[in-house]
Amino acid sequence: MFRGLRLRKRFMVILLIIFIASFPVLVVSSYLILRVNVDREVFENAKVFLFTMESIRKHYGDVTRPAVMKELPERFIVEAMSTSFNARGVAEKVRAEFPHYIFKHISMNPRNPINKADGFEEGIIAKFRADKTLKELKGLVEKGKVEYFYVARPVASKADCLRCHGIPEVAPGELLAKYGSTGAFGWQANQVVGALTAYVPTAIAKKNAQNALILFASFYAAIFFVIMIIIDRVIIGSIIKPIEQFVEVADEISRGKFERDFNVKTKDELKTLSEAFTRMKLSLVKAIDIVRRKQ
Repeated sequence: MFRGLRLRKRFMVILLIIFIASFPVLVVSSYLILRVNVDREVFENAKVFLFTMESIRKHYGDVTRPAVMKELPERFIVEAMSTSFNARGVAEKVRAEFPHYIFKHISMNPRNPINKADGFEEGIIAKFRADKTLKELKGLVEKGKVEYFYVARPVASKADCLRCHGIPEVAPGELLAKYGSTGAFGWQANQVVGALTAYVPTAIAKKNAQNALILFASFYAAIFFVIMIIIDRVIIGSIIKPIEQFVEVADEISRGKFERDFNVKTKDELKTLSEAFTRMKLSLVKAIDIVRRKQ
């Protein structure tokens, strides 16, 4: 394969073979690394989103609602006292900026129809009910031809929840007027009644990873070819030209012209070769001189 190629072309072919062999390995390994980073990034986004919603619910449940109840013990102001209502409101604000981010307080029988669990989400609730030690579920799911990474955490009822979620007869009038007497009733204390779920699309992170991969692969190819050009220049200056000079001088010596010398400025193998050729030239000159004297 290489026998018919000049030395310079041989070096270039070898470098091209190295590039062709290394490029797919680089792309595949980079893709696998970026894929892991995509999963981690999307999971972190979903986790932060869900934690934000949980924090809002906890703040209204632990701070705002008790403060309002202290001032208005006979009233139930949904906008100030409902944890789900306020978490839903914040989630809608988030969706105005990030349309594909979804938060749901999923339930089999919710007050707000938007939180009605679909078939997949019913499975999530069933898993939390079957295993009370299970604190989180996560993974990939496709909804409406869009792939999401989801995180879900169970919602368990507490004793103070039964005022609004026990039986309709004891529920606040304001709540019944707003939502009716059918949704989210019949709860019992310490019962898994639903789950908080956050969905974050994977498409944006995948697109960013794809762009990063293309950029990195292009950068690698550009750097490799720049290095090839540099190596080509170095080979020409430090190997090809000295060898051509050797060939030119050797050709002249073979024609009986002994004025030229094998000159090499480096101190590597070419220098050793130059010294060997010089000794050979001197030996040849002496041999020719001896022959001439005998004549």
